[in-house]
Amino acid sequence: MKIKGRVKMISALEISKIVKGILFGDGSVIVKNISSSDTAREGDIVVVADIQSLEKAKTSAGICVMTNVSVEKYPKPLIVVNNIKEAATILYNFMLNLPSSFKGAIHPSSIIAKTAKIGQNVSIGAYVVIGENTIVGDNVIIKDGVILGDDVTIGEKTILYANVTIYDNMVIGKRVILHSGTVIGADGFGYVPKSDRIYKVPQLGRVVIEDDVEIGANSCVDKGAFTDTIIGKSSKIDNLVQIAHNVKLGKNVIIAANSGIGGSTVVGDNVMMGGMVGVADHVTIGSNVRIAGRTGVHTDIEGNKTYMGYPVKEAHETAKLFALFSILLKNSKKLRMFLKNLPE
Repeated sequence: MKIKGRVKMISALEISKIVKGILFGDGSVIVKNISSSDTAREGDIVVVADIQSLEKAKTSAGICVMTNVSVEKYPKPLIVVNNIKEAATILYNFMLNLPSSFKGAIHPSSIIAKTAKIGQNVSIGAYVVIGENTIVGDNVIIKDGVILGDDVTIGEKTILYANVTIYDNMVIGKRVILHSGTVIGADGFGYVPKSDRIYKVPQLGRVVIEDDVEIGANSCVDKGAFTDTIIGKSSKIDNLVQIAHNVKLGKNVIIAANSGIGGSTVVGDNVMMGGMVGVADHVTIGSNVRIAGRTGVHTDIEGNKTYMGYPVKEAHETAKLFALFSILLKNSKKLRMFLKNLPE
């Protein structure tokens, strides 16, 4: 769990306060990164959740340990917390926003337009292309092979992994993470069949990705036809997800892998979708909805409920249907005999 691209420094005492843990030992030691007992390096805080890993952490290079396991004596500074996963997550996100000693560098093979504006401490990898009038904010990391079109805006502290492609006029917020192979701003899939020809619908909008969004590898977000496609603040999208044109995602939306969202769909805040969910176009999904994996959403659904199945229904209704199908299958012979003996 290395902090990506930058060296961070914080004392063990400060960490114990951030995660609301109990510190045993020297609180002045300086932590630079987070790791496990198997991967710890000098200056790391080692995160462990069991006795075996706690023993291994004793001899690791890590400088201190955070755990949910209580022990009487330990040779390294120890921070004991109630929920280790929650504490590690809080610490990781806190350290992401710490000031760092990171210094940017631009690889000589990169091609950057003269009209592009590059902020301070920006790292640009090999064979990166940055188009005309594109703006890259401070402390951005751009890995090898990234393509940024013309008039793109990239917010500060954003990370673009290898081979990300961002089309012209797209807007990427602050602290966004786009993983390898992601494509932002391809044309939406819009066509009108007429006579002996299929006409392409104009794709004139943008993609606007708000702050603190993360999008997984090989996912695609299409630009809008006439209005913008919007990915709301702090949303998290897994690998291999398709977001069609004019989709509006609210804040804190979570979408698992292999899901697809049809054009002009509106998704409320705090929605969670399992893997392989399919959402039809022009659908509205209310806020605080949970959708189970492999659900097919073909109609508007209300907020604050859990849904599953196809056709989509509230989870408890689908569970009743599954139970009924099971009973029918187990008693199919009896049912056939019953129906056969019914008077005509």
